[in-house]
Amino acid sequence: MTEEEVVLLVGYVRALCPQQKFDEYSPDAWYDVLHDYSLNEAKTAAASVASRQPFVAPGEIATEVRKNRRALVSVDAETEPPAVDPNNVPLYLRQVRTHRRAVATGLTPAIPALPASITENDVAAMRQQQDFTSFRHQITREAAARCAARVQIIGRHPDLVERVATQLGRDNWNGYISPELDATGRRNPCRNRAVLLEILAEAEQRGAEGRAAA
Repeated sequence: MTEEEVVLLVGYVRALCPQQKFDEYSPDAWYDVLHDYSLNEAKTAAASVASRQPFVAPGEIATEVRKNRRALVSVDAETEPPAVDPNNVPLYLRQVRTHRRAVATGLTPAIPALPASITENDVAAMRQQQDFTSFRHQITREAAARCAARVQIIGRHPDLVERVATQLGRDNWNGYISPELDATGRRNPCRNRAVLLEILAEAEQRGAEGRAAA
């Protein structure tokens, strides 16, 4: 986040928390805490914190952003290793970290987990037959198609598109909705999931009503 974006963030938090005090030094102090995060991430986190309490501190925003990032990364199956020589440890780790950061910040959709019906023996057999990569790509393509369908369904309703943008703090939603359970089998803590599902359900209901009326 740039210094100019932090000024915008402070203005956004002032609108969320009208009783909170700010002065001319607030953007500088907030920049020192939040410069590693994007404006969209910080706004989403600030709105989440403000929904629970009357004041929002920059440290609370940072904590919320990190929690949101962990929630995104936790559902990333990451079954495909980086396409680099694993013996080149620095490059390999750099590729892994780059991928995880892209997932954490929402720039790249998480790689979906394999269906529960696929066992380790199935994966081993597919690897032996050298068709696991094509299967993995098929699963990824199917997930991407579902995301594109969600964007198309909601995209027919400008007010719902605006609700999604407001919820996520950005306009370029790719249709990804985190799964109900994370990679450990625990309930996914991502707060956006329930809201996005609600918006999607409303868009689908409107579409069904429109077809029935026709």
